Amino acid sequence: MQNGQPYAVPIQETAGALRMRGYQRLPLVKGFGKTQRIDNWWNQPALMAAALGLAILYTGLRVIVLDGSIHYENHRVTSPIFSPDVLHLFHITNHPGWMNSAMLILWIPFGFRGTCYYMRKVYHRTFFQNPTACMVSKPGINHGVGYSGERGIFIINNIHRYMLYLAVIILSMKYYDVIHTMRFDGSWGFSLGTFVLALESFLLTMYVISCHAFRHLFGGSLDQWRGGISSVAGRIFRFSSRHNVSHNLWFWTSLAMVFIGDIFVLSVAEGIISDPSFIMG
Repeated sequence: MQNGQPYAVPIQETAGALRMRGYQRLPLVKGFGKTQRIDNWWNQPALMAAALGLAILYTGLRVIVLDGSIHYENHRVTSPIFSPDVLHLFHITNHPGWMNSAMLILWIPFGFRGTCYYMRKVYHRTFFQNPTACMVSKPGINHGVGYSGERGIFIINNIHRYMLYLAVIILSMKYYDVIHTMRFDGSWGFSLGTFVLALESFLLTMYVISCHAFRHLFGGSLDQWRGGISSVAGRIFRFSSRHNVSHNLWFWTSLAMVFIGDIFVLSVAEGIISDPSFIMG
């Protein structure tokens, strides 16, 4: 007691003292998926793994097996998976019968998404379990192999900024596809397919703009923005930064819209549904 008031005795920060104060090394238990968390921590990684697995499976089947109906009305509306249809765009006809445009261009969006900073977190958690979630133990083999950063085969992730440049080219060609859907035998108009492709292009644009590499492209080498071109770069950087917090949202919505658009185009081409249009003359 001091002046009638209790005073605190300082505790030396030793391992024993930390244990006495309730601090313990985490995770508290070891073994695949072992944890003392009581929430439904597995919901998010399970959903992400299922979504990515389904996307990869569907893309493979669509490109290799079900590649017949990739557009309708004389190439006017093209499936997002096969867009841009470079074989048709560059009038390439002397190619093997099994080849299609997706086989030539999909490595670009796959490379951009696969090296994305957000995507790296997703596949490290879902496919490699490294770890699945915070305070959740990794598989025993992961403890043996260890994690030494993105070296070895993962060093390929360093190409992300270069894949960004190629992704911007593909994205600009997608907007050309949208404009192409508005041409009706010499007249202008639009259809439901126009809105489907436009929405897909918009979501992809937001995914690209909110990317860390895109932000760095405009603001990473500048210390300040004082006017002229640098002020424009500053506005783009701030716009990108504002949407970067929702990068995961743009990742998933843009990915989902690629497949929704493909199913729409396939359904119209096969006569399952129609594509109502409005021609302005």
